[in-house]
Amino acid sequence: MFDLAKLAGPARLFSAIAAVALGTALLAFLLMQPLVLLTDPLIAPSAESEARPAIATALDSRAEAIALARRLSAQVEKYPRDARAWAILARLEFEMDHFAAAAQAYERALALPSKVANDPALWCEYADALGMMQDGKLAGRPRELIARALALNPNHPKALEMAGSAEYAQGSYAAALRFWRPLLALLAPGSQAHAELAAAIARADHLARTAIPEPRQ
Repeated sequence: MFDLAKLAGPARLFSAIAAVALGTALLAFLLMQPLVLLTDPLIAPSAESEARPAIATALDSRAEAIALARRLSAQVEKYPRDARAWAILARLEFEMDHFAAAAQAYERALALPSKVANDPALWCEYADALGMMQDGKLAGRPRELIARALALNPNHPKALEMAGSAEYAQGSYAAALRFWRPLLALLAPGSQAHAELAAAIARADHLARTAIPEPRQ
């Protein structure tokens, strides 16, 4: 089964935060950064994402991550309409495997009228958090959120990968191909991701052609 999680999972804040002192300065720094700079790009980096190395120093420990999450929680309690703070908190909670807390924070971030709600990556991450709460399955509400991401950007790589994976898991191989084939065109030929997806497409195509149709009711 093709998996781009290592390339396009929710932002890994342990490897995407500047090396500044933990505390108020770090919280202020995070809230000033474009969300794209806190996200791992799937394909060729844009000029904006190429600036990431300047802020790509890890947090020292899980204890620091927990401390930062507490500060972010205080931030959103004081300013509950701060969608960016909710989004960063959601990503940090996901990184710590607190999937229920992450899902709640994503929901709050995306419910607010802001540019955050127009970011398809956030809808995918919300779907990912909900999926992790149901043993990695993307059926149901996660699939609806992925559709929302694709409505915002029909060529969004992570949304295409997740939509294809959801369909594949349901045995809808032809439907999976409708998402994975456009994604393949976005990946760099010769890359590992391209090779893995090409193999997954070959498997899905074989299964689609050899599947026994269900009897009509």
